[in-house]
Amino acid sequence: MIPPLKISWVAHKGAGPDTGEKATAFLGQFLAPGSFEMTSQPPDIILFMSGGSERMAISLAQAGHPVLLLAIRGNNAYAAATEVMAWMKSNNRYALLSDARDAFESGLVDQWLKVVNVWKNLQGQKAALIGTVSDWLVASEVAAEQLKKVMGVCLEEIPWSELPDYREMITDETLMNRFHGNKVRGLEEAARVLTLLRNEVEKQSLSAIAVECFSLVQQEKVTACLALAQLNTEGITAACEGDLASMAGMMLVRDLTGMVPWMANTTRMEGQTLTLSHCTAAFNLVENVSLPTHYETNTSLAVKGMVKASGVTLFRLSSTLEKAMILTGKVTGHPQHRDACRTQVEIVISPSSADKLKNQPLGNHLLMIPGNWSELLEMVCRYREIIIL
Repeated sequence: MIPPLKISWVAHKGAGPDTGEKATAFLGQFLAPGSFEMTSQPPDIILFMSGGSERMAISLAQAGHPVLLLAIRGNNAYAAATEVMAWMKSNNRYALLSDARDAFESGLVDQWLKVVNVWKNLQGQKAALIGTVSDWLVASEVAAEQLKKVMGVCLEEIPWSELPDYREMITDETLMNRFHGNKVRGLEEAARVLTLLRNEVEKQSLSAIAVECFSLVQQEKVTACLALAQLNTEGITAACEGDLASMAGMMLVRDLTGMVPWMANTTRMEGQTLTLSHCTAAFNLVENVSLPTHYETNTSLAVKGMVKASGVTLFRLSSTLEKAMILTGKVTGHPQHRDACRTQVEIVISPSSADKLKNQPLGNHLLMIPGNWSELLEMVCRYREIIIL
């Protein structure tokens, strides 16, 4: 259930006693009953009903609580909102300013509602690191304290040694049925790994996992690629290589867009053409799926497919969760490089985006989302004072 928007109205001291009723009636033209509540507590939206309301608005705008400033037309309401917007900027507060009717008709209020609720929904969620962060990820380890501070997410650490042997698990029928009729060697083992991870997600009530998978494939000759692909397809965030920065970004994107993004390697950068690749693409992201061996070890199974998207957004959080990179691009091809992970895609990006990837990367892995989500991602980051490169 989506929590109601918290809205406050402000007006000059001599405003009539029915001003509050007028504010509620105005909002009722655009918002369904029960989708908002009028409050004197720190609001998500401040509705300006007249000029002379600046001091009242500032008293409501609490530090650390971003706000959308909306003004009705007339009564010097927009003038007052502009003054407050200037005050917010000079005091390093995040706010957006808009004509109220424009904000509702353009979808800005709907976007703001999504952003507000993303950060509310993340509070109290649980995630787990299964194994350890892979040794080569020197810029992707997120401290548990920082994950809690920025996102409100609690991190559990679960060593592989504390988990049952995957061979003792039953095969996950969801994965087996996906490839019904295809006698793929190793599929049953991959389905048992999925059952192991799914059981842990359900037992611990986890919203996300980051799995250090190389020790599994090296010691047991079975990959977690298909298991992670299936979990992500179902909307359960599952990052590989124990990449906590990617896991955090995947959680944020999932709650914002409803889609779990693809975590992929920055494999090649030639001019403005970026090649991404990885072996764990979610099944709902790709078509023409096949199950070759895992690239680095040439063993077990991996996911190979063609990305079903034309325009995409690329997203990445830093290991401190204090910086973000947001890029957009166009899919131009699906190469077949033998020296890269199995699912591969070429994306053309702008010269400025290419420069950022070369000179200000936040890490190897990028998160790819079909469509253009740059505006909403920028809003959700700025809401939490995350710096956008």
